[in-house]
Amino acid sequence: MFPKHLGTVYEENLRAVMDKRETRRFETGGKYAEAWYRMTASPSTEGITVLGTEITENKRIEEALREADRRKNEFLAVLSHELRNPLAPIRNSTYILEHCEPGGDQAKRALEVIDRQAAQLAHLVDDLLDVTRITRNKIQLQRHTLELNELVRHTVEDHRTLFDRADVRVEFHPTSRPMSVSADRNRLVQVIGNLLQNAAKFTGRDGETRITISADATERRAVIQVADTGVGMTPELVARLFQPFSQADSTLDRSKGGLGLGLALAKGLVELHGGNITARSAGLGQGAEFVVRLPLAMDDAVAPQAGASASKGRRRVLIIEDNVDAADSLRDVLGFGEHDVEVAYNGPQGIAKAKEFRPDVVFCDIGLPSMDGFEVARAFRADEALKGVFLVALSGYALPEDVARAQAAGFDRHLAKPTSLEKLEEVLESRPGS
Repeated sequence: MFPKHLGTVYEENLRAVMDKRETRRFETGGKYAEAWYRMTASPSTEGITVLGTEITENKRIEEALREADRRKNEFLAVLSHELRNPLAPIRNSTYILEHCEPGGDQAKRALEVIDRQAAQLAHLVDDLLDVTRITRNKIQLQRHTLELNELVRHTVEDHRTLFDRADVRVEFHPTSRPMSVSADRNRLVQVIGNLLQNAAKFTGRDGETRITISADATERRAVIQVADTGVGMTPELVARLFQPFSQADSTLDRSKGGLGLGLALAKGLVELHGGNITARSAGLGQGAEFVVRLPLAMDDAVAPQAGASASKGRRRVLIIEDNVDAADSLRDVLGFGEHDVEVAYNGPQGIAKAKEFRPDVVFCDIGLPSMDGFEVARAFRADEALKGVFLVALSGYALPEDVARAQAAGFDRHLAKPTSLEKLEEVLESRPGS
């Protein structure tokens, strides 16, 4: 039984069947009824025969797919923009380095630009990988009991230059007593960092951002509040704020930048910790507040704070990498650390050079031609002279299954590209016997 009022489409098609004595097939509903129908109306000796099937759920799925496709296309356009943006200053800076006086002010500025823009590219790629890991439930937390006040204090200080450049004041209000949470340090820093970057981005000059830590004793939760006096948000934006690829800035010049992933990542990481994150705003121009709630730790054991410097040691390092620019630049970077570094550009050459060079550590790309990194690792482990070498996989593939496959092939460690100098030095210092 169909509703009495299916709208003008229904009525127009019935009139056409009567006038032309022909069968009409059409869809109707939605705006005029709570349901959608696919109808067939045919002339008959008694007037008109109407058959219909409810397709409301199909319509909802179609609309969801159209919306997903629209957001996908919008995201690809934004991604292209955001990836291209750092490339122009990097290319300009390389031109400057080729023509300016070595060691001069121009050269220093060009190097700073390259470093800053390369870091931005790495950040974009990391965000994309992390979204994939969260949606596929592939992130594994490395939990420790952490003192929250100190962790947040260090994170605020690490981001202070962002606020200084934007002329935004920052206030941090810790609890009067130490407060511990069981969390993955790096991931929690990532969450707080994303919230701070968001505040610095959308708080105008002479604005203020406050970071406050408190405890909800009834729920045994730590509460982190990041409040700003910035541009604020509409209720519609708040409702979709934590969806991947949501953009608060849709202007053509995209002066605020970003892929719209930071808050989605923050939500996913907080929920992995058993917590939740919410946002609220009184409206445009009224600022915004983000609140993170995390379970308090059950004990008072606190993990060592980051920042303790490890003793430096000289290493014999072999790099096996088919990308010549990547291999040679990594050799030069490690050379500044006074390591002895050799380079091979394919697997067989790497194995041969290792037998001559006797490296302490091998950084090996996975995606090598003809003989891939997994085969290289197995060859090292099967060779009596090489099986004790500390093998480190370098790869753009960094999901847990990629790491597991590297370990199965014989690698001791796995590093995702691009890798910071600090991480490389940490791996070199972690070699057994160092």
